Amino acid sequence: MIRIPMSGDLVDAIGPFAERVENRSLLLDKFPFHKQWGLGELKANDAHRWTLLRISEGGSAVLSREAEVKRSESRRFFEANPERSQCLQTEAAIADSLSKTRVESAELTALRSQHTRRFIGLFRKAFSGRSVVAVAELEGRLAMNLADSLIQNAGISLDRLFGMPFIPGSAVKGVCRHAALEQIKTTNASGLPQLIDQFREVFGTSESDFARGDLRDYRTLLEGRAENYRGRVSFLPAYPLNDAKIVLDLTCVHYPDYYRTGRIEDLSIEKPQPNPFPVVEVGAQFAFCLVLNRPECPDTVFDSARQWLESALTVRGLGAKTASGYGWFSLKPEILEQIESDAKRESEQAAAKVRLAMDEKARQEAADLRLAAMSPAGAARERYAGMGDEAFAKTASELGALTSDEQRGFIMVLQAAEKRDTWKRWKKSDKPANRARVEGLLAAAKSLGVTLI
Repeated sequence: MIRIPMSGDLVDAIGPFAERVENRSLLLDKFPFHKQWGLGELKANDAHRWTLLRISEGGSAVLSREAEVKRSESRRFFEANPERSQCLQTEAAIADSLSKTRVESAELTALRSQHTRRFIGLFRKAFSGRSVVAVAELEGRLAMNLADSLIQNAGISLDRLFGMPFIPGSAVKGVCRHAALEQIKTTNASGLPQLIDQFREVFGTSESDFARGDLRDYRTLLEGRAENYRGRVSFLPAYPLNDAKIVLDLTCVHYPDYYRTGRIEDLSIEKPQPNPFPVVEVGAQFAFCLVLNRPECPDTVFDSARQWLESALTVRGLGAKTASGYGWFSLKPEILEQIESDAKRESEQAAAKVRLAMDEKARQEAADLRLAAMSPAGAARERYAGMGDEAFAKTASELGALTSDEQRGFIMVLQAAEKRDTWKRWKKSDKPANRARVEGLLAAAKSLGVTLI
C-alpha cells in the first residue's frame, strides 16, 4: 500500500498521507513524502516539491492539476511502456492524496492573527514603559530557517501549535546585533566608548567577543571592566498580524548528471532540476517585541535597541538571501496605533459589560431583599405584576392550584390599575376560557373574604 510509513492506528486517524492533519509544522517536520516511499524501485522525483506544495498557499489546487497531468501521461504510455504508465498512475494517486490536505482554513487564519493582536495588547499592558513594539511589513519574500528541515535546504520557521510562520527571537537579536556592529565599525573614536557601552547594555558580551570575536579590536575600551556582561534586552519571536501566506520559490537549478560526471556534453542532454523552498509572501506584517529583563535601565538603552531593530529590518534585511532582495521590511507604525486603539476599545467595552453586570446584580439583590421583607401575599403580588399577558392568563386558569397567599396576591394585582382592563375584558368576554377564569377568581375572592369588582 502506498503511504507515508506510520502505524496502522495513526493511519486510521490522519490518513495514509497525513492528509487530515491541518498543522503545517506537523506536516513538514513529521510527515514529509519521500521520493522512494511506496514506489518500490521507482522514484517520485517530485516528492519534495509536493511535500512543500501541500503546506503552501494554493498548493492543493496545483497538486490536483499535476495528478491529472500524470494520469494523462499514463494513458499515453499505456501500450508503449506499461511500467512507465503504472509509475505515472501511482504518482497521480499520491498527488491526489496529498492534495486533500487542508491547511488554508479561513477560521484558523483569523484565529492566528487574533492570537498575535491579543498578545500585543497584553504585552503592552503588562510591560508598559519597559517594552518596544515595532510592526513591519514584508517588501520582499522571507526565507527563514531553510536548513532546519527533513528536506534539505527547504525549512521554514513554523509555530508548533498554529502552524503559522514566525521569526525566532534569536534571529531578531542576531540581525539587530549585526546592525549595531556595523554602526560600531563606522563610528569615530570619540563616540566608540559610549557606543560599546550601549552595545553591552542591549546585547551583553562574553570573553570570546573580545578574544577572537567581533569586538576584539575594542578590548581597551572596557577600562578594566569584566568582559562577561549580561544584556538587559530580551528579543521575543516575531509573529504575523495578518494572513502570512506561505508560497514556493525556486533556486539553484541543478544538473545532476553534469555534477556527477563533470562532462560538458551532459549539460545539453539533461533537464535542469530547480530546487524548491518555502517562503513567506510579500505583504505579511510581523510584530517585533523587545522587553527589559531587569527593572533598572537607562532610557538610552531602549533608544539604541529600537534604532538597531529598525535599521536591521529596513537596511540589512532578515533571514536568508537578503542580498537577493529577500527579507526586507518597511515600518508600519500606523498598524501598531490601530492595534492599540482596538485594544483600548475592547478594554472599555469589557469594563462596560462588567459595570452592567454589577448593576444588574445589585438590582436583583435589592429586589430579593425587598421581596424578603414583604408578606407572602405581597411577595406573590410582586411576582405576578411582572408577568406577561399570556402567563398571567394561564395563572388565572390554574388559580385553584395556588396557595391562599398566592391567590390573594394574584387578586391584588388584578385589582391594580395595570391589570384592571384585563379583568374587565375577561368579564365581558363570551369565551368559555374567560368565563371559567372569572368564575374561579370570584370563588377564590369569596373564600378569602375579598371583594372583586
